[in-house]
Amino acid sequence: MSFVDAVRTCLKKYATFSGAASRSEYWWFVLFSALGTVVFALAHIAALQDIWGLGLLIPGLAVAVRRHHDAGRSGWWLLTFIVWPWAVVLLCYPSKLTDNNYVEDRTVQSRVTEADLASSGLHCPSCGKLRLPGQNYCMGCGTRFSDQ
Repeated sequence: MSFVDAVRTCLKKYATFSGAASRSEYWWFVLFSALGTVVFALAHIAALQDIWGLGLLIPGLAVAVRRHHDAGRSGWWLLTFIVWPWAVVLLCYPSKLTDNNYVEDRTVQSRVTEADLASSGLHCPSCGKLRLPGQNYCMGCGTRFSDQ
């Protein structure tokens, strides 16, 4: 996700606390917020800096909650920052693509049956990545394998 797309998405979902936000979406928005704060601080425009901070408070919280949802955790984990400021590490965790209680399984792009697999059945028909025995999902593209 690009910088502009991430900021646009976060501002469109101004107060949307449901769903998920990718790591790139979250960190691009953090950069956008920080750059604005620095610009107003360097220009010594305290009033605009305060307005900027207040204006981005709700979307900042919303994208942080969605980021936690993306990693498979409740948005209430944001409260850990009060006790442990180093808990910013929690926002760096990768997306939880399957068995995530907060969003649908996003890896399931299409269902693939055994008949769709190559004759050896060792590769994903969607992306070609090697399929190991017992895998239900392709580790490359997330396509779900079914035995039907």
